[in-house]
Amino acid sequence: MKTPPLGHTFQHGDLLVRALTHPSARTAPGPSGDNQQLEFLGDAILQATLSDLLIQKHPTAHEGQLTAMRASLANRHTLAELGDELSLSPCLRVGVDAARDKIHESPGVLADAWEAVLGAIFLDGGYDIARAWVSRVYGERIAQAKKLADQANPKGQLQELLQSRNGPMPIYEMVESIGPDHEKIFTIRVLLAEKEIGRGTGRSRKSAESKAAASALGNLPAA
Repeated sequence: MKTPPLGHTFQHGDLLVRALTHPSARTAPGPSGDNQQLEFLGDAILQATLSDLLIQKHPTAHEGQLTAMRASLANRHTLAELGDELSLSPCLRVGVDAARDKIHESPGVLADAWEAVLGAIFLDGGYDIARAWVSRVYGERIAQAKKLADQANPKGQLQELLQSRNGPMPIYEMVESIGPDHEKIFTIRVLLAEKEIGRGTGRSRKSAESKAAASALGNLPAA
């Protein structure tokens, strides 16, 4: 198996093999034969390590800002970029039909594989090793997270993600509006199938909706 340049030497090589095995090339019965469980774990570790690193790098940022920054760093587009930078695509094990369709080159599969690799690194070396690896591969993105979040469009990202899953569209609902007209504070929640998936507060309805969408992006599980 071709090994990507991860910058981590595995003590348990089977973890890396599993992380790079797409469900179409499952080598054993049950969920332990591919990278889906490691992807699930990697998603949780990514949320924790990014939260940790962002607080360290942006100590004065409030919760809403941190949530937006984390969402901008953990979205599928960014993860696919990171997977491409590590040359994961040619290292992925996929089934014959999937290889013909070049599924290993798709952004979604790359993003999933990157999360699976992170999950494998966590199991292999522990939290501190995983955190250091995330810090290294993200590089300057951590320091530039506020700028990236400001440039991002969380509402558009959320809608695009939900459309890709063929799910219902989000509904933005006003929770409260407090303060005098010139200093109103708005709180918005975003609902998916009548269930709250994010909430945000801002000095305008647009700002509050954007923060609610960023919160939802951070809360939604990986597909």
